Amino acid sequence: MEPVKPANVNGDAFLKMAAWPLKIPKNVYNKVMDERKSVIKDLEEKKRILADTRNRLLEGLGETLFQKIGDGEPFSDGQASGPGIVLAEYRGMQKEIADSNGAIKSLELDILRLKELEEKITVLESEQSMHNGELAQVHIRIGMAVLGASSPDNVPFLLKKQEEALIVKIEEHERTLEELEEQGGGIFGWLSKNAKTAVEKALLSKNRSDLEKLYLRAGIEYLSAARDELAAEEAAKDTEKALEIKKHISSLTEELLLLKEERRKIGGGSEGSPSSRIKGFEKRIAQITKGFPAVYLKFGSQAAASGGKEAFASFLNEEDSSVLEKAEILSSQIAEEELSIKKINSAIRIDEEKAEIERLKKAIAAQRQKITAAEDAIAGLEEQINETEQHIGELEAFVQGDHGGEN
Repeated sequence: MEPVKPANVNGDAFLKMAAWPLKIPKNVYNKVMDERKSVIKDLEEKKRILADTRNRLLEGLGETLFQKIGDGEPFSDGQASGPGIVLAEYRGMQKEIADSNGAIKSLELDILRLKELEEKITVLESEQSMHNGELAQVHIRIGMAVLGASSPDNVPFLLKKQEEALIVKIEEHERTLEELEEQGGGIFGWLSKNAKTAVEKALLSKNRSDLEKLYLRAGIEYLSAARDELAAEEAAKDTEKALEIKKHISSLTEELLLLKEERRKIGGGSEGSPSSRIKGFEKRIAQITKGFPAVYLKFGSQAAASGGKEAFASFLNEEDSSVLEKAEILSSQIAEEELSIKKINSAIRIDEEKAEIERLKKAIAAQRQKITAAEDAIAGLEEQINETEQHIGELEAFVQGDHGGEN
């Protein structure tokens, strides 16, 4: 028997297969079942396309209705899934997006302010560094003037001794370098001369640096002691200049502290940088926006539901009513496809259960055959028992009988 093939995608032609005899070739039965499943697959795809088309219509209708309602409050229902609840959900999503956009604008202003702060801090730090260098040079000049003063009262004894020792070392290295410069000789002498020259230059540089640090220390200590009598007129001028520079550096330091504190408050903390927070708000806006179609569909579906036209009557125009009619037709078609799918699934289930019944019947028959064989075996064993008991009786009679015995 050839299986019925569908002329179009509907399940009706396959329903009578459930009444087919079960004793058909297995390959034919499997082919019928596969064709039924193929029809179900086609019906599911058709149902999906119809549902997508209907949902797009209702989404568009829901979005239009939200726009028409605006800030109005047309619904007074308190139902958990009523239009008033969905309208509140939609407005909550809009508010969250608006709040997020407001926060983003504020953070963008913070980013601009951070840029301004960075530029100001860079300029002030550069100026501070310049003044620190200038102050160091003034301290060095003051230190040189203090250590070179003729009056011993203004000259720290230990610093003076260190200065003298360093000057001696410097002069020794300079003389040694002059002597090395005048030396001649061959290749080995030239190599030895270069090595010694390098060592002397390194030591000379180090001692000059130590001497400069010594003058710097002397100048700082002199200003810290706040002496009334200055070592020289030049030192007096440098002292006045140093005080001015220190005052200016102090002012710069205070301004930098304020700017850096403002930068810290705007640019970091537990909430993260403005840029990272903007990304978080943008991500949240994208998530909310992605959820709008579902809310539109929910609102449009409420307008299409039983009693929906009355609740939304004041917002529905001719075009909206046409959308509702199309959605209703599509819903009917979807219901028809669902019914066809259920019928074919029921037909498949009937055949599966009939096949199960047939399997159980075969199992019962097999068990009955086993029972018959067991009963036959039992009857044979009982017959053997009877024969054996009869033989035992004969033997007992023989044993108990009088057979003339022996004298």
